[in-house]
Formats: sequence, structure tokens, C-alpha cells
Amino acid sequence: MSKENQAIWYEIHGGRYISDDPFFFNERDFEWTQTLKDNWHIIRDEMLTLLQEHPDQLKPYFSQNLVFPPKHWKTTGFYFWNWRLHKNCRKCPKTTKILESIPNLTGGNLSILEPGANINPHQGDTNAHVKVHIGLSIPKGLPDCGFQVGNEIRGWKEGELLLFCDAHRHTAWNHSDERRLVFIIDVIRPEFAHKKQSICVNVLATSMLQLLYQKIAWLNYLPGKTHHVLHFLIRNLLRVVLPIQNTLRRL
Repeated sequence: MSKENQAIWYEIHGGRYISDDPFFFNERDFEWTQTLKDNWHIIRDEMLTLLQEHPDQLKPYFSQNLVFPPKHWKTTGFYFWNWRLHKNCRKCPKTTKILESIPNLTGGNLSILEPGANINPHQGDTNAHVKVHIGLSIPKGLPDCGFQVGNEIRGWKEGELLLFCDAHRHTAWNHSDERRLVFIIDVIRPEFAHKKQSICVNVLATSMLQLLYQKIAWLNYLPGKTHHVLHFLIRNLLRVVLPIQNTLRRL
């Protein structure tokens, strides 16, 4: 299947992602990777300052069934499927400027694995983006600290990038005695760039629905069709709200 005709896959529809997409992408195929490599130390320094001045900024990853021991995977975000977290962006203006220079960027967050942490194998939200790990502080190499997509295993290195398709099953671990810090960004793949808003709205609606089901237990006992109706309603609300939310950064 050509890239132009490739379908967009969403995790919400269920099923294993089966595709000839590579597990890892070649960074030379994306011009914007050089911006990240040239400026990674700026991101690192600003993240370290953020952690020192605002240690409560980190929150356990919302889906705790993905990590063991619990609460050992922590994040703080700046962009989440094009939803701009204005307060966080103001705290890290240099990082934000770098992020906003990347064409079709939809996500950016600091990701920390505490010592002894394991992230269980899982699939991402969609195949429509390239996910990038920028090594900021990597305590050890393989086999103690590593990352696997499909059947390929790689280690992080400080200042270097790992680009991958997170629709494929992937897992990570930190078996060292220090924290592992990477900065993660999401960029819509060129062949799907014209559908950026639709992709972001779909995934945001899914994430919000997951949070609703976690917060309101009785929703889990409703008929399956209710799930699709709620997703439809949230999705269409976001089509209106998301562009407005983004304009607030200019105020």
C-alpha cells in the first residue's frame, strides 16, 4: 500500500496494528530532526531547572496499569494532541519556542522512568504520527536501560533521537539506580498532515473518554453503543473548542 493510500489506524477501534511500517524511522528522512539535535541541551537544561524549581510538576502517567511498580512513570506535558498547556509552556519558554518551530507538531512532554521501572508492552493511539524520544539524562545503556518496538531493541543516548511508530507494540525499562529522562514529541506524518485536526480531535476524544470511565465507574456498565455516542459528542465538541484553546496563547 502506498503512503498516499495508507489508512489511519486508531487504537480505540481495537485490534493489533499490522502494517509494513518500520518499527523505527530514519531521522534523516525528516528535516526537523536537526533542530532537535542542535537544541537538545537547551531542552535538557530547562527541564532540569523545571524539576528543581517545581518538583510537584511531575505527575504519574494517567494509565497506571501500564507501569510497574505503580507511579514509577512520571510526566509533565506542554502539548497533548495539539492541546497547548499554556501554564507549562510559560515556565519553559525556550523549549516551547523549539517545539513550535517543528512543522505539524502535536505533542511534547518530559517523560521520567524512576529506577526499577518497567513500562508494559502496549500500542499507542494511532499510526498517524512519528513519536520521538530525545535522550536528556540516560543513566545506563543496554541491557539495563532500554526500549523495544516490535522485535527491535535500542538504547537511548543523551542528545540523540529515537523515532518510531508507536502504533506497534512497544515497551521500556530502567533497571538502573537513577532516573531516566527523555523528552517526547509527536509529529504528524507528512502523508497525513492534511488531516491533522481530525486526528488530534479523534485521539483527544478517546483520552477524555478514558478519563471519564476511570472517574465515573458506572459508565463501564452501560451498553457498548454508549461508548461510541459519547466519543462522537466529545469529538464534535473538540472540533469547536480546540482551535479556540490554541488561540489563547496569543492573549
